[in-house]
Amino acid sequence: MSFTPFLDGTRWSDVYTAATCAFLAGTAMFTADFALTLRLQTEGFGGFAIAALIICATLPLVLLAPLTGRMADRFDSRALMAFSGLVQTAAIVAMALTDNLYALYVLMIVNAAGTAVLQPVVSALVPAMVRREDLPHAVAMVQTGTLLGLAAGPAAAGFLIGANGVGAALMLAAGCAMARVLLCCDIRTRRGGVRRDLNAHQASGGTGWRLGGDRLLTAMVLGLSAVIAAMCAVNVLSVFLVREVYGATESMYGLIKACWTIGMVGGAWLAAAVIRRLDRDVQLAWMLMACLAGVGLVCFGQGMPLFTVLLLVPLNLIGGIFNAGENSALGIAVARRVPEAFRGRANAAVGGRVNAAQLIGFLLGGALSMVLDVQVAFAAVGLVSITIVLACLPVIRRAAREDEAGKDGSSPAAGETASAREPELAAALAPPGSGWPPRIAV
Repeated sequence: MSFTPFLDGTRWSDVYTAATCAFLAGTAMFTADFALTLRLQTEGFGGFAIAALIICATLPLVLLAPLTGRMADRFDSRALMAFSGLVQTAAIVAMALTDNLYALYVLMIVNAAGTAVLQPVVSALVPAMVRREDLPHAVAMVQTGTLLGLAAGPAAAGFLIGANGVGAALMLAAGCAMARVLLCCDIRTRRGGVRRDLNAHQASGGTGWRLGGDRLLTAMVLGLSAVIAAMCAVNVLSVFLVREVYGATESMYGLIKACWTIGMVGGAWLAAAVIRRLDRDVQLAWMLMACLAGVGLVCFGQGMPLFTVLLLVPLNLIGGIFNAGENSALGIAVARRVPEAFRGRANAAVGGRVNAAQLIGFLLGGALSMVLDVQVAFAAVGLVSITIVLACLPVIRRAAREDEAGKDGSSPAAGETASAREPELAAALAPPGSGWPPRIAV
């Protein structure tokens, strides 16, 4: 792994480019997903076929996490980002050229595999671009790019499909994926590259990293995953809540769904401002739990008999703010606590568990729709989410005490923060004459 000093501190140009790449990646992915969903519905396929499409888009993110995490740590970040974009471009172009349902499923898996490679690379790369105090701002910027892509993708797909058909929407998605390939070559910061550098680090006395060895981070990930599984269960039922319980129009349903994304954009920047004032990792854990409880309360509120559907608008805005807060808290915790050499696999491990929770939630949503009234399901899931948070609090308190005890000891403990050990790690990984303080050049 090569280290190059940043003479100018944080490389904001790289952060802006990474945020633009995140926007293009999000636009490409969600445009393709939305276009194929509309295509299957228009051609008369039922809910099972569409559910299978969603599973094909999610399963690679879960199953490939161990592999893509190691790739992010061992191979050049720029090469991986370009490779993932080329894979996605080829898959999306092929989608426009076939009508076979099973071929579309395979191509969706290939497209998702490209995303599975990209996510841990970018997550591990952003902390290498910035100083510690600028990390919350940088994370918020990249998260905003992804969220804007999430919002722009379906909107662009709907417009193009109405005007020129599904093929035009897929070509736009392919163009965004290809533009990301070209743009990522402009990112100067790089990490990964040579496997023997990781072996040299281990030979010099460094140890490997695994999620189970960090009790505080494990508690955060398990709490977030459990709540996400519950929330995804009722996310399946949101269309029935808006359209059938309140009798609202399709446009109102679209507005309510967009409010969650809008709330996440604003929440990312609010979270960045809060996190800049949190010096201890356990404070990030408390922030995560508070945001999870907030999302649970929003879900419970949606299950109450509201006198107008318009009240779902502010509820979804607030829910999006809490959602962004929990994402930022966990992302910063990983960046602080995981040694640089292992951040790729750490982000992949966290992402794999969260995506698995989403998949479980979608399956639970189908079961809930058959046994519970929609509003009862929302209220029940909200209460379950709050219960999960309450169950996590003693675990986090205990993990925080062990973490503090480990830092007070003479030898580094498993829970020691990555920031406290970063000088030693960098010295072990840096080539001779690189100097300190080094930054991983991307």
